[in-house]
Amino acid sequence: MIDQKYNKSHTECNNNNNPGPESNIYFISLSKKKIYIDMEVDEENQQQCPLLDSNVWRTRSTVFSCNNFMLQNKVACDITFALGSEGQEVVAHKYVLISRSPVFYAMFCGPVAESSNVISVPDIEPDVFQFLLSYLYCDDDSVVDSESVMALLYAAKKYSIYSLEDICKQFLKDNINFDNACLILEQSHAFDEKDLYEECLKFIWKNGEEILEMNCIKDLCEKCMQDIVASDALNADEKIVYECVVSWSENQCMKKKIEVNDQNQREILSNILYHVRFPLMPLSYFADHVSEKQILSPEEKLNLYKYLCQSRSDAVTPFISRYRSKKTCLHCKRFKGMVDSSDWVQKGKKDAVSFSCSVPILMHGVCMYRSGLTGAPYDIRLELYDESDNQLTCVHRTEDTIESSVEGRFLFPVLFDQPLKILSCSYYTIVVKMIGPKSFYGERGRKKVVCGNVTFEFISAPNKSTNSTNVFTGQIPVILFSPWL
Repeated sequence: MIDQKYNKSHTECNNNNNPGPESNIYFISLSKKKIYIDMEVDEENQQQCPLLDSNVWRTRSTVFSCNNFMLQNKVACDITFALGSEGQEVVAHKYVLISRSPVFYAMFCGPVAESSNVISVPDIEPDVFQFLLSYLYCDDDSVVDSESVMALLYAAKKYSIYSLEDICKQFLKDNINFDNACLILEQSHAFDEKDLYEECLKFIWKNGEEILEMNCIKDLCEKCMQDIVASDALNADEKIVYECVVSWSENQCMKKKIEVNDQNQREILSNILYHVRFPLMPLSYFADHVSEKQILSPEEKLNLYKYLCQSRSDAVTPFISRYRSKKTCLHCKRFKGMVDSSDWVQKGKKDAVSFSCSVPILMHGVCMYRSGLTGAPYDIRLELYDESDNQLTCVHRTEDTIESSVEGRFLFPVLFDQPLKILSCSYYTIVVKMIGPKSFYGERGRKKVVCGNVTFEFISAPNKSTNSTNVFTGQIPVILFSPWL
């Protein structure tokens, strides 16, 4: 582009390559370098035209600068592209395109090379193709921005320009946000960009409740929607998940131009519905909002009612009763302090404590103290007994403990395979057997802890605790739970 006009004297331009006195001189920016170009005046039309046979634009200039000058001034261009729906023409040089793209090489040099010098490209708009040429001619990655990146990624993939693909994908990864997450997810699925797809999913899972309530979620394809709601990492209340998939199915009905009704929505939802974790919903919400619709079959609703109303947590296939993210759990913390040294022996003896709660809850597991050594492995057996000493569950884990910012610096979660229903005013006993390095431990334990509308009461369990844990000191510092009703 021509930036500015100067009238310079001979003394100001005194080398052999600069124009003589009183010349009309312009400088142009090529690859961030300004060089002077002679101009002659067409007195009849009062227009300036570059003297293309001058050596100025070639002298002491980079290959990029020269190529770009030839492109912008259409010097020796030998191929024309008719772009977009209107067929706007843009010219270029075959040799540059061939040198940067195997697709262009095959197009111009292969056994079935194009015989025409005008190539129709209806799926790429002229401005995007100009950006593509800027990259091919000058390695100008500044053409990649939030407005052009998707179209450029498509063009880069179309012509196998791998370096530009990488730039576009990295730009998208670095700029995923609430406004574009769904769009990038859908496009990365269409482009089969697995790494980018996973990055988008992670962002959506992490910000689940906010994303699921946005309108853009309704436009996702079935595969994208299923991958979102199927994940254990989705950080969202199950009520929001259900309302999202119902809203999505309504939008899909409208797209297909079919009636929006429960039967059609169920058909569209297909397997997605089985990833909504109805067993984790409060009974009151299920009764008031889910059972009134006919998306679930009568048999499915009956089985879920039985599950939600009973005290035991037997599986209710095909629905998943495993809770999603530990961020959705509440934390009942029974110790006021922690002893800041790894002195609690973990050689297979049992730590145990009993508790009761004032209202029914779903118990997801516990948190345990770990060693001061990050990543120290533990072999763990977690059991839960009711007040009649019936074992309700038993899980066996091998944990490479990682510092958790959710539960606390020296805590790690141990989870049941699925949440257990805990009745009010009954005592349950937690028993944990750990084998591994010495751990931290709690002190100044409380007999009563209030968490929201739930009051927990703790008592020692001397018949089961063989490793000295009791109400006031030891292990099992946190109960992970969520409301039941």
